[in-house]
Amino acid sequence: MAVRLKKAVLLERMVAGLRLSGWNAAVLRAEHPFEVSLVHPELCLVVICYIWNLTYGGKPRNPNELRIQITGIDQFQVREGAKTLLLGWSEEEQVFAGFDVTKHLLSMKGRSPSLQVRIETLRQAKEKGFFPQIRANEEIVIAFRPDFFAAYVQEMEEMHRTAQQPLELEHLFSMARAERPPQIVDVPAGPRRSVLARINRKVRDARFRKNVLAAYEYRCAVSGIQLELVEAAHLIPVEHERGTDELKNGICLSALHHRAFDLGLIGIKKDYSVIINQRRLQELRRTGWDGGAEKFQSTLRDQILLPARRDHYPDPEYLVFGQFLRGWSEKDLT
Repeated sequence: MAVRLKKAVLLERMVAGLRLSGWNAAVLRAEHPFEVSLVHPELCLVVICYIWNLTYGGKPRNPNELRIQITGIDQFQVREGAKTLLLGWSEEEQVFAGFDVTKHLLSMKGRSPSLQVRIETLRQAKEKGFFPQIRANEEIVIAFRPDFFAAYVQEMEEMHRTAQQPLELEHLFSMARAERPPQIVDVPAGPRRSVLARINRKVRDARFRKNVLAAYEYRCAVSGIQLELVEAAHLIPVEHERGTDELKNGICLSALHHRAFDLGLIGIKKDYSVIINQRRLQELRRTGWDGGAEKFQSTLRDQILLPARRDHYPDPEYLVFGQFLRGWSEKDLT
């Protein structure tokens, strides 16, 4: 028997997922349909969210499917400047199913339609982060874990739209299945390839963030801070030809220490000790921009916190080369 949660708890699951995926989520309307403001350093969105429990529904039922039963809604709201989400939540699998609201915009007065998703789709998403499924009406359902919520919200229109393009759909499946999502090379150059490449990047970012933060137990490696202020930082930037999404090319840093690391203000030596860039500090003193330097230095550990598994430690060669790109010399770091 599928667990049925009250609407207020479904809202909590949604907000928790958004925050887990790195966004601030503020509830603007606490009655269904919910309205939530999503804020990220580079983006602000408002979403109108319809959400129901995923259950087995009535009889006869398909034991391999769960469904949402749309009740209490005459017509879905679609508003300029906002995104409308149509979601199901599985408490057992701890994943969402996102349906394409554009396929269901007709009036539902006097009706109580149900939308189905396979249980295997939910389980694949639980393992891999997200997973697509084609429904009979050529609608694509996207099942996704809470830590993929932000990626889904940003790219939901394009993810659902790939139903009409078999090659693009195959790329979507490949992104879900692959440990390293594939390069987009067999789609003709143009807007659609750019869109797929962008989705690919969002998928990789979500996976990298989850893996790095979990490895460091959601603590900043150089300060020990948690407070939902941590980010997954690449040692060698991912845009560089040597950049990868391997755990050993990542480190968990607070937003403040991530910025300091990228600016070359703090460094990490090959022995994992933390150092201040005295040259940069002197430059800041000359310009009068060194306010708070002592307080900042007091937040730094002598040695970084390291993951439990040694194969997840930052790679010393990645550390040196990544920081060389940020203005350090190898001599500084050995």
